[in-house]
Amino acid sequence: MTDPLAAPPRWRHHLKRASSAGRDVIVDATRWKRVELNAVHVVTAGLSLGVPIVLGLVLGDIGAGMVAALGALLVSGSGHVGGLKYRSLELLNTSLAGACGAAAGMLSTVFQPWGGILIVTLAAIATIFGGLRPSAAKASTQAIVFMIIGASLASSAVPVETLLWFFAAGALGGSLLTLLVFGVEYHLLGKTAAEVAPARRSWHKDLEAWRRRMATLSGWQYTLRLASCMIAAQVVAILVRGPHSQWILLTVVLVVQRDHRAGLARTVQRGLGTALGVLVGGLLLGAALPIWATVGIICVVGAARQYLKAANYTAYALVMTPLVAVLSGLGHQLSPSLLGERLVDTTIGCLISLVIGYAAWRGTRQAA
Repeated sequence: MTDPLAAPPRWRHHLKRASSAGRDVIVDATRWKRVELNAVHVVTAGLSLGVPIVLGLVLGDIGAGMVAALGALLVSGSGHVGGLKYRSLELLNTSLAGACGAAAGMLSTVFQPWGGILIVTLAAIATIFGGLRPSAAKASTQAIVFMIIGASLASSAVPVETLLWFFAAGALGGSLLTLLVFGVEYHLLGKTAAEVAPARRSWHKDLEAWRRRMATLSGWQYTLRLASCMIAAQVVAILVRGPHSQWILLTVVLVVQRDHRAGLARTVQRGLGTALGVLVGGLLLGAALPIWATVGIICVVGAARQYLKAANYTAYALVMTPLVAVLSGLGHQLSPSLLGERLVDTTIGCLISLVIGYAAWRGTRQAA
């Protein structure tokens, strides 16, 4: 007979493990990684967001400037490694992925009430082909994210074709600015060597590996996890019927990762960062800033976002919460209720991701 005092009860063991895991997640969420800061890239990222908005103000259409800034936001993380050809191709692929996603999202609103089903279906298809190689995975995620943002933009009174033109113009302007800075940095300022681009991959080998993976259940795991979370998010959005309930869907896409092991940490970081972002946004609302100060803050956030994404994802989520809310609002004033709704929707999205995207697949964890 087992002595009850010889070993702690099983529930205490699980509680201890959960407590230890929770501490690790919190520590990871607040840890700052050492990241080399490239001042030229930082300034370029800030200008790529600020210039379209300033042009919109000058031309009397700040909404157009905000949409163009979203296009610039899309390409701001691309085109920073390799030679001119590699950078140009990366910027082109990013622009096409984001623009196609945004167009699909805007057009999905025409097919209501089936628009949500169309978005989930297209997202599932994108994740399948995203498994081909890392660049395809990045492009598929960008397409899905901007498909959801595009659907939210289409709810405005601006015609879809006009929104797409402004978005494409912003992406083109951001790409040209990135390439111009590359030319100045390496040809006029005398920098001798570009950062090394990833080694070339064989499409034939990647395709064969992809076919083998897709012949197994594990090859479909990410698609099934994300699609099931997106379906749950769409159902909740219908029940909640909030004017901006697409943020639930956006949170799910950002939190559910291909690497199952990164799920809990990313969820906590996204939720904590969003909560802090809502607080910061509320403080800015209380300050009643003039439009030029708002544009300045957007430039600063745009400049810092890539560094923050690499150094601390919690801080990145903090600054991105008010930034995306401002840009997708097409220049309309934020309200405390809007930020509060964003917090609630993000919390719902995180809970859906944890339960359906991770906990339900606990026994099938694998590295991406």
